[in-house]
Amino acid sequence: MIDIKDILTPFLTHHEADLANAGDPVLAHCDLAYSRWLLGDTPFATQAAVGQFLNLLESRELAGTIRPDAPKVNVHTTAYALGVLNLVDEDHAQDIADRLSSLDWQWEALIAPDTLIPRWPWKYTHHSWRVSHWIGGSASIVASLWRLAPATAEKIGLPQSAEVLSACDSLIDGRSGLFRTYKSDLLQKGFRSLYRLRHDPDAGDVGGIVHLHWVNHALGRVPYKAADALFDRAWNLMQKEPFMEKVPYCLDFDIVQIVRTANPEQARQPHVRKRAERYAADIIKFFRFGVDNSYSLHKLPGALATLHECAMITEDETVAGLTIAPRDVMLAAYWI
Repeated sequence: MIDIKDILTPFLTHHEADLANAGDPVLAHCDLAYSRWLLGDTPFATQAAVGQFLNLLESRELAGTIRPDAPKVNVHTTAYALGVLNLVDEDHAQDIADRLSSLDWQWEALIAPDTLIPRWPWKYTHHSWRVSHWIGGSASIVASLWRLAPATAEKIGLPQSAEVLSACDSLIDGRSGLFRTYKSDLLQKGFRSLYRLRHDPDAGDVGGIVHLHWVNHALGRVPYKAADALFDRAWNLMQKEPFMEKVPYCLDFDIVQIVRTANPEQARQPHVRKRAERYAADIIKFFRFGVDNSYSLHKLPGALATLHECAMITEDETVAGLTIAPRDVMLAAYWI
């Protein structure tokens, strides 16, 4: 039996040794932590590494905090970093809560107080995939703060996750189940025509709404708005083989995860299970022959998480290529 952990360990070891040269050290630390966890290990190799990661976060201006002279971390990566802390064992819970409480949280920078809808740059309002990082990422940050540092969340008057998610429902089209953050249909058509030159706009749309539904799924807010229509769109995209694009990465996880969670009954049907089996087999084949220096570290957690999603669809006791039970990364981390 192929153990992909043996195959991927040298890849991870190389990147761990080269962290000092990472373009975005917070992102790289997160990629390594998620990859380790999805392979069945603890997110950090040593206890001391947890403290070092917290030191790194304290040296940054995380999204939703104010530290003007520090390097800025965007909403996506902030949600990702808090997700890593959600994966850390309970022994570090108090230290994590204390460290997060020391930051100058200003949640109004993330979420409009009058509507409780996350803020995003309006220049991207036609780009649902980009916008979704602010919408879903802000909701994830709120959920993680209530989980990791509830006393701090209460002290700063942070809205409850359910309130933010309920507000975000207004951004979802009731027929398609996709984000509708734009005002002009004509401009949206123009954007999709340009976007199609590089990526599939339908995949971008589904890969956008999933960023919010990760948090809805994690907090039990199901079924999703227009769930059947959303499932149909995602299932249609899942017919692409072997992957959504040239190599497996987060977009594959987006599509497979929404197929599993938008309509769990349909996801158990034999034809969906067979597609999930092929998906997993193709990812393992890629890991055997395609992982080289051209494959970026940030792609790996998404590919690994897709394997876990496939195993949950097929209801296997262990993940293909691994000896561990499938892990629902959203229930554990609230983001990836």
